[in-house]
Order: sequence, then structure tokens, then C-alpha cells
Amino acid sequence: MERIKNRSMTLLWAGAAISIAEIYTGGLAAPLGFAKGISAILLGHLIGGILLALCGVISFDKRKNAMETVKDTLGEWGVKIVASLNVLQLLGWSAVMIIQGARGINATLGLSYKLSLIIMAIFVFMWSYYFERKSKKINDFAVLTLLILTCLIFFNIDFERIIPTGANVSFITVVELSIAMPVSWIPLIGDYTMRGESRKGVFLSSFFGYFIASSSMYVLGLLITLFTGLDIVQFISSFSVPIVACIIIVLSTVTTTFLDIYSAVESSKQIFKFNSTTRMVAVYCFIGFAISLFFPIVKYESFLLTIGSVFIPVYSIVIIEYFFIKNKGFNKVNIIGVIFAAIGCILYNYFIYQGLYMPTVLILGVISISYYLVARGFKNNKNFKEQRNQG
Repeated sequence: MERIKNRSMTLLWAGAAISIAEIYTGGLAAPLGFAKGISAILLGHLIGGILLALCGVISFDKRKNAMETVKDTLGEWGVKIVASLNVLQLLGWSAVMIIQGARGINATLGLSYKLSLIIMAIFVFMWSYYFERKSKKINDFAVLTLLILTCLIFFNIDFERIIPTGANVSFITVVELSIAMPVSWIPLIGDYTMRGESRKGVFLSSFFGYFIASSSMYVLGLLITLFTGLDIVQFISSFSVPIVACIIIVLSTVTTTFLDIYSAVESSKQIFKFNSTTRMVAVYCFIGFAISLFFPIVKYESFLLTIGSVFIPVYSIVIIEYFFIKNKGFNKVNIIGVIFAAIGCILYNYFIYQGLYMPTVLILGVISISYYLVARGFKNNKNFKEQRNQG
């Protein structure tokens, strides 16, 4: 298993954060103004980034991928459910990203939409293939190129006056939006950090790589909307050199999407057996492309987000189990863990439906504390019975 150096790990998670979606989301903070907007963005990314890095450390310590750490927590049956949902959402999001990238190529270069889809799918496959089989350097170079190009976006902003947005958003909502983005990568991070160089290096590189890049993307989106009144897609479409906009769209898409494809393959190891990772990468790239071509997946983004809500309570339990309860693992199923994960998922979607503030933080707090108290009680009771029987 080839190790991922700290430098490459930092750039890997920076690349995951540099995307049109993150810049667009940052623009939603514009009604708060410059100072409050940046404060909310940094606070949310601090909370989400720490959670992301902690989950990365767990996989490094165990030398197991993301779903294998879930298996240690929820058991063989529990992980099959979680892994199946993860594959489903990752393929769905891969299709969404391919569609977004293809639309960018279509808009900037004038190629047909279907040809743009094919080009985007090929780029994603090649990125996934070379990252796994050849070298991490191509991804490092692409991320550094993206950083330079996003700086060009910054220097194209006219900072003369602030444009009123006419919208309204709360400070807490922006904090939640900023937490949500790093937390969305939690089901994937272990697939890469298990190959890290050191425990400290894994934590720092994944935290700072994602925190700095993602916060910067959010702030960039905030500035674009504040000073131009446009979102990121409208803004870069106005560039006088279309090829620059196209490169930004393509690179930001592939450096994010290949992570989805590769992690879908890793998660599939908990569902069925296969011999060739490269072949599965090709299969999943084709499935993602087919979904983007024949199925209006963008209409079902809310469904994909609902599936994603499963992972917030699941990884709350994974963190509590690893750092505090410290059970030795579960063979078939951790009944208590599965029940709490299901309750957490239901509560999360209920909080979203009711419009309650910071559902991610609420679920992390409620599920973590509740599970800790119940699981600790059961463990202490079990130890007491074992000692009594031995006596």
C-alpha cells in the first residue's frame, strides 16, 4: 500500500475543497456583510474541519478505510447498510459533478452537451486511474494550478462598492452551511488517510488542507456576491478568455469527483468481493456517466442529501466508540449503535424540516452524549457480570 505523503495529503484535501459548489455556497453568506460573513464561515469550518480530521485519524490508527471503521463500530450487518447507502450517494454525486462540469464546458467552449459529458467522464476516469496506479504528483500539480487560477478570479473582482443582495440569512445558518461541507467528506476521508505518513501529519494535513482551501472558496464566493451581485457561474462566464473559465471548471470538477468514484469502490468492498480496483473504478465511472446521460439526477439532489444525513449520526457513534468507549469491535451487529444511528437520521431530517438552527451540531451533540451514556452503561454492566462470574 503506497503511502500518501503529508504534502500530497494536504493538496488532496485542498483539491477536494476547491470547487464551484463551495464558491457558490460562500456567496449565500453575502447578506451578513463582510465581517460577520467571514466570522461565520471560519467558525463553521473550524468545527467541521476538526470532525473531518478526527475521522481521518481513526482510519490512520487502524490502517482501515472509512467503511471498515464503521464495521468495527456497527458490525458486519450494520456496515453493509451504511456502505450501500454510501455507494448510492457517491455515484449520484459523481453524476451531478459530471453534469456540472459538462455544462461548464458546453457554456465556455460551445461543444455539444453530450460530447461535454463524455469528455468530463473520461477526465474523471483518468484522474482516478492515475491517482491509484501511477502518481499523486499529477493531482498535486492540478491543485496548485487551481489555486493560481482562483487567485485570478479574486483579482477580477471590482471592489469599488458593495451590491445590496436583497436576501436575508442568519449567522447560525451560515455557520451550519460551513460545517456541512467538511462533514460531507467524512464517509470518504479514511479511504485516503489510512495511507498517511504519520498520525500528526494526517490530522494537520487533512485539517489545514481542507480548512484553508474551503474557507478561501467560501470567502471568494462571499466577495463575488458582495461586490458584483453575481454568483460564481455568472461571474466566470463573463471572463474575456473562456479557456481560463473552462480550465477552472474542469480541474475543480475532476479533483473532487475522482474522490467520490474511488471511495465508492472502497465502500463496495464491504458489500461484495472483486479482484481489480481499476476495473471497478472504470465500472463506476461508466455508471456515473450513464446516470448523468439518461437520468435527471440534479432533480434528486434533495434525495442524495437525505441519504447523506445518515453519516452524521453514524460517525458520531464511530468517534465516541473509538476515543471513549473503546470496545474491541462487533461481529454481526451493534444493536445499540444501529438504533442510535437510525434515531439520529430521523431527528436530523426532522430538524431540517422544522427549520431548526444548526441540525448538524444538534445531532452530533445529542447522539454522541446519548450513545456514550447508554454504551458506557452496557459495557460497565457487562464487565460487572464477567467479574462476578469469575468470582
